Amino acid sequence: MTAEEPTDSVFISYAWGEEFESKEWVRQRIVSSLDWNHDVFWDRDSVAFGQSIDGVIAEALAKRPILILCLCDQDYLKAAQLKGSGLYRELEMLAKIVDEPNVRIVPLILEAGCANKLPDFLAGRLYLNLAPLHQQNIDIGMAVMGVAEGLPPAQVQSGINSQLATFRLRQRALNYLQKRPVTIWGNGRTHEVTVYRHDIAPVLLSPPTWMWQSNSWDYMLEDDGPTFCPSKGRWHWELSSSSTDMRPLATAVLSIFFEHLTGEEEQKWLNQGGIVLANTFFRTVLITEPFTFDAEDVVGFLMRRDEGFEALEELMRATDRTVTDD
Repeated sequence: MTAEEPTDSVFISYAWGEEFESKEWVRQRIVSSLDWNHDVFWDRDSVAFGQSIDGVIAEALAKRPILILCLCDQDYLKAAQLKGSGLYRELEMLAKIVDEPNVRIVPLILEAGCANKLPDFLAGRLYLNLAPLHQQNIDIGMAVMGVAEGLPPAQVQSGINSQLATFRLRQRALNYLQKRPVTIWGNGRTHEVTVYRHDIAPVLLSPPTWMWQSNSWDYMLEDDGPTFCPSKGRWHWELSSSSTDMRPLATAVLSIFFEHLTGEEEQKWLNQGGIVLANTFFRTVLITEPFTFDAEDVVGFLMRRDEGFEALEELMRATDRTVTDD
């Protein structure tokens, strides 16, 4: 499908629900995503005390071109059937302009089961299913902004799929890593790096066997400097524009969290992930500062970059294979 023209005026049609505050999330997740670049009508912010609600709504709906976003949840479906309710009257106004030029009405499905119960004039329209994001409390603002900007449906859906993939990988990795809690602590004075586990005594971080055997690392692991002597548990980090000197530490740290992965293919992803961690974390710490690093950091810093996302995804696949083999 082709893209629609971006729309300056956006009207948000929704139901308040049982409590006034229950839909305050609309401001944070939708209004704030749109109002920087669009004229957004949302009754909580757009109707002043003493004004006629229906009159203000009618004035807003007279603007052209206009995009009308219908936030379809169970509250919306109930209010749509309740004669005399504010939403019922609003939908009567929408039904009169639904086929007018420069009017685009998009149902946004927020809860499962709503798509087949839409008001008659919405039925058959191409809707955007945001329920998979909304039910997981994942930001829907980017998808809504894509609709307002006139992006093709396939592009908007691709963005949603990417958000879901990111969420699922994050949850999957955290669920696995947090079963074996590990915290890495770096001493900013001695540069000794200590590994703390929940079930054994702390030990200094040393290179895993595969790093000693790797042509990529073995030539430097015997170095003996004030801030870098891996055989004695000292590792280098510093605030720097280059991450090269921090890659041994970052790779060794990542290997601690995936210590059962040592194969040649797995080393590739540990190395790739190490480069990302060196860039996103270890080169941002002053040489005199201590640091702590745990499962949340592994996942969070890897997923900041596409190559880190890829490395984490492959490491989790390798982990799944290992668990299945066991």
